[in-house]
Amino acid sequence: MLDLDLAVDGDTRRFGNELARTLDGRVVYHARFLTGTVHRPDGGRVDFARTRTETYPKPAALPTVRPATVEADLVRRDFTINAMALEITPGRFGRLIDPHSGRADLDARLVRILQPASFRDDPTRVFRAIRFAVRLEFEIEPETLARMRDAVAARLPGLLTPERALHELQCFCAEEHAPRMFEAALREGLFPACFEHRPSPDFLGRFQRLNRRKCDPALLFIFVLAELPDNPRFPVTTEQRDAARAVRERRTLVAGLARARRPSTVCRRLRPVPEPALRIIAALASPPVHAGIRCYLDELAAVEPLLRGHDLAALGLRPGPAYRQILEALRDARLDGRVRTRADELSLVRRTLSRSKD
Repeated sequence: MLDLDLAVDGDTRRFGNELARTLDGRVVYHARFLTGTVHRPDGGRVDFARTRTETYPKPAALPTVRPATVEADLVRRDFTINAMALEITPGRFGRLIDPHSGRADLDARLVRILQPASFRDDPTRVFRAIRFAVRLEFEIEPETLARMRDAVAARLPGLLTPERALHELQCFCAEEHAPRMFEAALREGLFPACFEHRPSPDFLGRFQRLNRRKCDPALLFIFVLAELPDNPRFPVTTEQRDAARAVRERRTLVAGLARARRPSTVCRRLRPVPEPALRIIAALASPPVHAGIRCYLDELAAVEPLLRGHDLAALGLRPGPAYRQILEALRDARLDGRVRTRADELSLVRRTLSRSKD
């Protein structure tokens, strides 16, 4: 499937319209940023942007941009290995534009910044240097590593907005070698510098365990989020926040499960917990607790009584809070094997109503 990124030294709006006609696609253009995307009918896409130069008014701030040549555009890249371009204009198609010796660093397997202030201008490059080095099995060039460590020591990553910092952690979680990336981040002190917090001593071991159990990136991110202080400024969903809290408090949940003797008790303890948190806790738990949570997710959570509200009304019960209480009691009875048929449930409800009248 076609998925390209193009830099355009010229009129990007005109370029996007022409490309959309050529590819029989649809163009979405962002005039403010001089960028756009052409979407093809087959799902492919081509992203394009005006070549530009950037200036940073202060550390970690978003840059001010203005149009520039492709050579000036390459200066703003993170590292030399992604500061190269292939020309596609007629007559010069395939010419490598490499003003910063990115090809040499690619051959030498080095991650190198382009300018001394690179990490000051954009501290997310600390995360990216680690991510590229681990993913590609490259080394961080010594001078680059020294400047990266200076930026961390100065706590420049802490100037990032929570949105930008968490996005970089999500990028880690989506990588094949995510455990090694977090290992490097811990070794370099990135968490205290960015979040003023150090994960628990067993964080890396538990993360590796989740990774071995093939937890998807969304679950890995929730686990990482649970290792950070609960911050209302974090741009996460309600489900992610609630799941992270449940993972953070998992020891209390696990202790309660260990004492549970009936399926209904297990369900009452687990029902309020978000499913992503349960999947994480199950992956980290001992075999008995793991089996209990898996049984709940795969079987018990779907158990419901056969009777419904209209059945209770037919028995003469007025709608109200008692409906919920009776239906929950029926579900517990079904979970524990005390009722099996619709007739069993009707009998239990009649006995309950009879006792309440007495």
